[in-house]
Amino acid sequence: MDRISIAADALIDAETRNTALKEFPNLSAPKSIEEAFLIQDAVLKKRGGEIAAWKVGPGSGEMTITCAPITVDRVFKSPAKLTNSHRLKGIECEIAFRLGNDLPSMGMPYSRDDIKNSIKTVTVAIEAVETRFDSWPVANPLWALADNQSNEALIIGDEIEFFGEQQIRGLEGRLIIDQQVIVADAGFPGGDPLSLIAELANHISSRSSYVQARGLRSGDIITTGSWNGVDFATQNSLIKVYFNELGSASLEFAT
Repeated sequence: MDRISIAADALIDAETRNTALKEFPNLSAPKSIEEAFLIQDAVLKKRGGEIAAWKVGPGSGEMTITCAPITVDRVFKSPAKLTNSHRLKGIECEIAFRLGNDLPSMGMPYSRDDIKNSIKTVTVAIEAVETRFDSWPVANPLWALADNQSNEALIIGDEIEFFGEQQIRGLEGRLIIDQQVIVADAGFPGGDPLSLIAELANHISSRSSYVQARGLRSGDIITTGSWNGVDFATQNSLIKVYFNELGSASLEFAT
């Protein structure tokens, strides 16, 4: 068995058993961003997951982009419930977009205008963050990237028609975890979510054939990074996120 497959199996096993990895076994840890993405794709294929969404953020250092697919079983309509068995219970306050047409993987690069013309709706979103490793934050960014950039679930609120960039200017979010109110005012990571989605659309052509063949599709939801960093819920927490003009989403951790 090759290193990519060993690493993917280790992540799947850690999630299935709800145990934490100290490290990748048998020297299978990713040595490059390309290997981290190969591990993502191997996990996706081994789990038989159907992509419904993507998370995307700007790169840093050697990483030109940070992104990960989110499968159908991890996308929930608000109000949503997740089990208390999740260890980390990280919460991110985000804004997501739904595509209204396909963006197949192709040779010609997609532009920001291509993306603007492809977006159908915009929505408030909650990303539930979880790691398959035994510490947080994950010390090695390649390990976090291989682990689907620590995604556990995406909860989407009511969707509203996207009709222009004025909808996403001047926004400020609020994250409420139980009785604690947190201002979510960091803005879009990277500054411009449409350019970030264009980078994602162009990135797909560098992925494994399994992902390339699919491309981005009409109906895909793309969430564009946290406005609050990461905050943490606890057992039985009630979480609500809202942005002025866009609406809200809610999540509960329960037994």
